[in-house]
Order: sequence, then C-alpha cells, then structure tokens
Amino acid sequence: MNGERALEELAGRMSGDTSAPHHIANVLREAIYRGILEEGRPLHQSQIAYRLGVSPIPLREALRLLETEGLVEFRGYRGAFVTELSLEEARELYEMVAALETSLMRIAFPGITRRIVREAEEVLERMESEDDCIRWRDLNFLFHTLLYEPAGRPLTLDTVARLRQKTDRTIRTHLDSLRKESEHQHREILDAVAAGDLEKSVATLAHHLAYTSNDLQSWMRAEQASRRK
Repeated sequence: MNGERALEELAGRMSGDTSAPHHIANVLREAIYRGILEEGRPLHQSQIAYRLGVSPIPLREALRLLETEGLVEFRGYRGAFVTELSLEEARELYEMVAALETSLMRIAFPGITRRIVREAEEVLERMESEDDCIRWRDLNFLFHTLLYEPAGRPLTLDTVARLRQKTDRTIRTHLDSLRKESEHQHREILDAVAAGDLEKSVATLAHHLAYTSNDLQSWMRAEQASRRK
C-alpha cells in the first residue's frame, strides 16, 4: 500500500498530459529509479492504471516504451515485470558507454566553446548542491551531454541515453559511495576541456567512466553476497 501511495504522489508531482503514454512512461521510469517499483517484481497493470487514473491502453503503451529501454519485460501470460540488472549486463553496458562517449568527446572537442564550458560549470555547481539522487542523475547526464552535443551525432547521443537509462536505475543505492569522487572527476574533465587538452580530456573521461563502472560492479557484488547470507 505504501508503494501505491508513493506512486500516486510521484505522479502528482510530475507535470504533463497524464493520459499520454510518454508521460506515464516517465512516471513509471522514475518510480523504478526510486525503487517504488522494485526490480524483479510484477507490474499489476490494473492496480497501476487505477492509481495513476489512466486507462489500460496508454498504460500498456507506456510499458512497451519502457520495454524498449530494458526496464520492463513481458513474460507471456504472467504479464509485465521490472527487469533486474545483472553484473554482466552492468559491465557490458559501461563498456559500450565508455566506447561511445570517448568517441563523442573526440569528435565534439573542436566545437566546444567557452559558452559550453560555462554552462557545464553551472551544471556542476548545481549537482554539487543537489540532494535528490534522481535530479543529480539528470544533471550528471546534462553535464556530459553538453560536452558531446557539438559532435552533431544525435543517434549516438540517443544510444548513450538509452544505455544510461539501464544503468541509472541503481543511482539511489550506490550514489553515496561514488558521489564525492565522481564530482571531483567531473571537475578534472572540465578543467582539461577548458585548457584545450584533447588527450587529457578523453583520458580523464575514460577514467571517470571506468571508476563509475567499477563502483557499480563492487556494489552489486556486495549486494549479491549479502543476499546469499
């Protein structure tokens, strides 16, 4: 019941056309990120539709959208479930993220202006004072995207966004362990960019993504070990 109330409260805080599949998907995605809808658990569509005040058809369309993001899966007659992220998937996802983002940095670098650097600096300042883990996640994505947009590769950026959506479901649980170091690494990346040092920018970005991947995998191993006890 508490989870159902939390879902209602979350939906009430999010603006948009409440009956539109994309809006419903946004609500459910954040509910997954926040642990309101737990990994591995079934999504009872009739209850969710009632709690959100929507009809079954747009809800099912929203779940199909989340299925394309890897956050939801349909298991035949058993219905829809929140997917679980495995250690192997986390490792592979970050390998892909690192390959794409370092490539984007190289392509974008000549087009990164002082204005972009200033905007990225402002985003970092907001991140460092943000207490909400989901808003921190959104600012983190914005910081990286600002640096990559001059590459003019919208399809690659969209792919990166989808890959990050799959890994960021864990942000609420392991942010505390990486936040301070991650914010320091963001500063190092931006300093290298502002200095016009391409190779250092790419190297610090690669180190940052490897650190984030390793931290996530360490947290997941610890979680698996605690469940076996």
